[in-house]
Amino acid sequence: MNSISDPHLNKRILEFRKKGHEVKVYGFDRCNGNVSDNDVEVLGVFPNTMSYAKRIHIYLKGIKGLFDSLPDNRGLWYYQGLDVAMFATAFNPNKKYVYEECDLVHAYVGNAFVCHCLEWLDKRIIRHSFKTVVTSEGFLDYHYGCGSPCPENILLIPNKLSVDVTHVEEKECFKFNSSHIRFAFVGGIRYKSLASVARLISKNFPYHEFHFYGFVSPVMRQEDLPSGKNVFYHGRFKSPDDLPRIYSNVDLVVSTYDLSSLNVRYAEPNKLYEAIYFRCPILVSRGTFLEKKVLRMGIGYSVNPYDEQDVVKMVKEVERDYERKKEALSRIGREEALDGDNVDLIIKGLI
Repeated sequence: MNSISDPHLNKRILEFRKKGHEVKVYGFDRCNGNVSDNDVEVLGVFPNTMSYAKRIHIYLKGIKGLFDSLPDNRGLWYYQGLDVAMFATAFNPNKKYVYEECDLVHAYVGNAFVCHCLEWLDKRIIRHSFKTVVTSEGFLDYHYGCGSPCPENILLIPNKLSVDVTHVEEKECFKFNSSHIRFAFVGGIRYKSLASVARLISKNFPYHEFHFYGFVSPVMRQEDLPSGKNVFYHGRFKSPDDLPRIYSNVDLVVSTYDLSSLNVRYAEPNKLYEAIYFRCPILVSRGTFLEKKVLRMGIGYSVNPYDEQDVVKMVKEVERDYERKKEALSRIGREEALDGDNVDLIIKGLI
């Protein structure tokens, strides 16, 4: 794991264990205060704020040390992210592995030549994998072009909700009131674009509210965070246990991630599936793969998170036609938002 606290891959580990497979976990601690529910052997420690260039030595030392200590490392390896896979495949070249890409890591690299080289390496790792799991259809568009054929070993497994959410008692939602809309972000707060939307809504619509559910990332400075009588911070929550309670108090979930990251333009966050399951319209950034999907399904809105006039226009649109988005959500089966049997898909053909 490139982050031992990553909730997505921790969920994946649990899926394998529930199916009776033996799993040993190795990974890197990002110093973000989150803990893993799995027994993890930590290979290295660095903060999220450390640049990718400075992480290279830590990755090299940790991953090389791991494989040097395991001369007989039989089994199926599972690599999370290009930053781990590029070193793991170098030090362990002849072993079967699954590669999971839930983030275009090289999209954060500013140098175009380096980014191009990493993209070549990424596609090579995909090509030589036993299976590659991608969590967004947008990633396939990025790698191979929209509508182009992809390697047969690629599995598209979006980051949907765990079926465990169906065992959590649901809460009755408050009736929508166009004069008092409750906007909310649910997750780790690490993008200035989210803060911008909240600040502009708070400023222009004092009769609406903006709620943040989740921890504040160290990359966010105090001055980056909006404040006001209609802005609320609720702190950390547990997923999926707390999700029914949270969404019963939310009219519109905000997922306006920052377009300065190429990764965001192609990603498909799990907020989309929370919106579908909890029948909660979603707000996304304009110019993204996610925008195309949300508008095609008719279940939400898009906005330029830094454009005040655009934010004002969006809120007025929500006030006018919110119920139409709710109706579109009601026509989608809630099971569409739930995980299937991913483990069997991933290991099919292994034996």
